[in-house]
Amino acid sequence: MADVLSEACIERVKNGQADFALAATRADTPELQAERFCSDGFHLVCRADHPLAARRNPQPADLAPYPFIHLSRTSSVRQYVEAATHPQRLPALLEVDQLATVAGMVRAGLGISVVPTLTLYQFGAPELVTRPLGWPGLERNVYLVRRRERGLSFAAQAFYEQLMAMRPGDRRARR
Repeated sequence: MADVLSEACIERVKNGQADFALAATRADTPELQAERFCSDGFHLVCRADHPLAARRNPQPADLAPYPFIHLSRTSSVRQYVEAATHPQRLPALLEVDQLATVAGMVRAGLGISVVPTLTLYQFGAPELVTRPLGWPGLERNVYLVRRRERGLSFAAQAFYEQLMAMRPGDRRARR
């Protein structure tokens, strides 16, 4: 199990270092197949005492005056946020690699951020507020990527089946 960004996940599958990957990049190539795992929305995250905490439907222009904590340029999250806010630019205060760091920086009052819905468990602190964002284009698909010509080991197949049965949006999913 490796907790790395999408490109590194896909590279591990390509090189045989991983049986499959969950990635926000569709990697359909002659050697790899990608099946849709789920879709994911995005949320604004800020402190409860921040002016945006009271906004129910904040728009990109509403976020622009405030320091913004971005994920790294190579992350799918950053790419989706920048595409959805274009041509509006969100002023980068910090650029970090981990969502836990984003949570700590927002909790410390250093800025605001936009994060995927599937990551909201990291932002459950009482001093934080999250607001769903329904901006056009701000939804990402997550794919399960694996090699086309290679079967899964018994353990990987069992894990794959469990993931598919519990994926977000699946009626059989347990919460």
